[in-house]
Amino acid sequence: MSDAKVYLPEDLYVGLKVAYEREITEADVLAFAELTGDRNPLHINAEYAKSSNYQGRIAHGAFQVGLASAVLGMHLPGKKVLLGSINSRFPVPLYFPERIRITGEITAWNLQNLGGQLKVVIQDFKSKNTTAEIFMSFTLHEERLERTSEEAVQESPISAGHQAAQHDKLVLLTGAAGGLGVSILSSLANDYRVLALTNRQLLDERFNALPNVEEIQADVSAPSFEEYLSSIIGTRPLYGVIHAAWIGAPRGGLLTSNDNVVDSQLKFGTTIMICLARTLFKHAHQQGGRFIAIGSTYGTAKPGLQLGAYSLGKAAMEHTVKLLAPELARKKITANVVSPSFVPVGINKQANQRQIMMESAAVPMGRVCEADDVIGMLRYLLSAESAFVSGQVINLTGAQI
Repeated sequence: MSDAKVYLPEDLYVGLKVAYEREITEADVLAFAELTGDRNPLHINAEYAKSSNYQGRIAHGAFQVGLASAVLGMHLPGKKVLLGSINSRFPVPLYFPERIRITGEITAWNLQNLGGQLKVVIQDFKSKNTTAEIFMSFTLHEERLERTSEEAVQESPISAGHQAAQHDKLVLLTGAAGGLGVSILSSLANDYRVLALTNRQLLDERFNALPNVEEIQADVSAPSFEEYLSSIIGTRPLYGVIHAAWIGAPRGGLLTSNDNVVDSQLKFGTTIMICLARTLFKHAHQQGGRFIAIGSTYGTAKPGLQLGAYSLGKAAMEHTVKLLAPELARKKITANVVSPSFVPVGINKQANQRQIMMESAAVPMGRVCEADDVIGMLRYLLSAESAFVSGQVINLTGAQI
């Protein structure tokens, strides 16, 4: 048997993959049944299974979880890994004997905490049907043990953050590597400890020197993201969540938009928001907290016909926050949406000077909304002065009607 792969923490990143094929034989499934004691006839009795609605024997779901565990322990990240939790689903049965394809991909990775998440997909080789989709959270064990407690204190950005930040409130920022997210992070890092959530695009190197910024690589749309995020936060009280991540602004009306595009936009404005709110509610300090979503005037204020799916997603975000606000209030958590008009960053970063001048001409104050305008409102909503402001959509329009 080949040795387990060894990855250094610095070698891991979101999107790192491994894939291979193998045969699933009758002997494999029968051995698993004998080892675990799960001798359900659907798995081991061909005559019984043929008379069932499955019309044949199928492999145990736990057998496929075992295959996923082999990916984690032997291939990615391999030798120095410790499994933390499992979240799995089985869309279609896995019949045997059969050849399968197994793919593993890192979907979240936190270098500071040496923790991450691996997604394993098992497919029937012939039909390409997915028989299992399994998410596993993990940590790297030997790197933790090799460090002395003194070294851990010196190297931990969290410990350093306690000393360097002006105050000790922990804020989670999604979309931290985006155009507006970078500006928000630059401002918040002066006064808060920040969990900076990124996905494919990583933070600029200048943030690595900030002791109170902790980067987390993760896909907010992954099924087990909430569980993974809670494991990163641990026992620390979470003061605020700023949801600045978005999946882009696809052009086109609703009639011509692909269903998957519409679903993705709605997911960022609804279920992902609820996931983040649940996390804040679970980890919030007894003194309360702040939940802030970055919306857009393209939501309900001025829906854009040529940005139909985007407008729908942002409008859904506003209603989600209004419905969440009364529930979050039970823990003294406020919930609001900051909806800027045209801002020349993020989805508008390609705007030329002529476009900016045209947008400025439509604003009574004579200029477009800037990142600093958004940040100013965020800082107010994070402050103690906004403790009674909740369930609101605050449009930053410069008096534009």
